[in-house]
Amino acid sequence: MPDVAWSFLQRSAKQVVRRNLDLTVEGLEHVPQAGPAILAARHVHHLYDGCAILATIPRPVHIVVALDWVTNRPGRLAMDRLCAAARWPVVLRQDGPRAVAPGEAARAWRTAMKQALALLDEGRIVLVFPEGYPNIDPGYTPKSGEADFLPFEPGVARLASIASAGRSPVPVIPVGFHYRRETKWDVAMRFGSPITIPDRTREGAALADLEECVRALSAPTGR
Repeated sequence: MPDVAWSFLQRSAKQVVRRNLDLTVEGLEHVPQAGPAILAARHVHHLYDGCAILATIPRPVHIVVALDWVTNRPGRLAMDRLCAAARWPVVLRQDGPRAVAPGEAARAWRTAMKQALALLDEGRIVLVFPEGYPNIDPGYTPKSGEADFLPFEPGVARLASIASAGRSPVPVIPVGFHYRRETKWDVAMRFGSPITIPDRTREGAALADLEECVRALSAPTGR
């Protein structure tokens, strides 16, 4: 069955990139042309990061998104339906401006994990922003400036280790972003060499390695 939602989203993302960004891409060869993969990306802009990735990778990409910022019921229902159509797993953050009960957040996390694992089992790409928040957002972000970088949350490592259990390890590809203000945003998007997390005993060390790689790829000159 064709990925109708992805095709629409990719076309829309290309329009956003064309109008708003001067985008350069490095290291795209690190993204496999087939098979499962996890992208672990720096989160700078609430919209442009995802658009740059969707516009660049010629395969369906499923983004793990947070919807706790949607505070009105009609808007939340609409966003839930859109994410379901695109097969984008939804998480809820507990430390944002909207109070989310721990139980509600835990249930959303379990559902999102199950959906992401199913996507990887189908040989698809799942995009995660392990910092949890962007630097530039029209609503709330705990970051105080455009250079801030939050420690990575462990969910991306857990997803990779569970997905890799009993099979060839699923590659986790670090993705760096560097933004510079010009007439348009001058954006460098860099993909690094894959990291594998074959089991839970490697999660902590691999998460630290992954964060270090994304930080380096997000530096003004990259690595």
